[in-house]
Amino acid sequence: MTLHDRLSIPDQVAARKMGDETILLNLETGTYFGLDKVGSRFLELLEQNGEIAAAHRTMLEEFDVAPEVLEADLLRLSEEMRAKGLLALI
Repeated sequence: MTLHDRLSIPDQVAARKMGDETILLNLETGTYFGLDKVGSRFLELLEQNGEIAAAHRTMLEEFDVAPEVLEADLLRLSEEMRAKGLLALI
């Protein structure tokens, strides 16, 4: 997976924001996943256009983090969520 990939939330996944956190549930598998403030922001940005790179650019402006650290974190989170069926490649 790279910054150039596009992702979406599959139809079988329910997401609910609670304060700064987001809870996701894969209704087919029962997989439950919680996101903190940063992960929730990433998911919000993905919902807008699906582009990891666009989310990365926006988050660099919003959070005090090195570009390479944010890239590694977003790609790791994306892979983990894909493996759990919570995100899908577009």
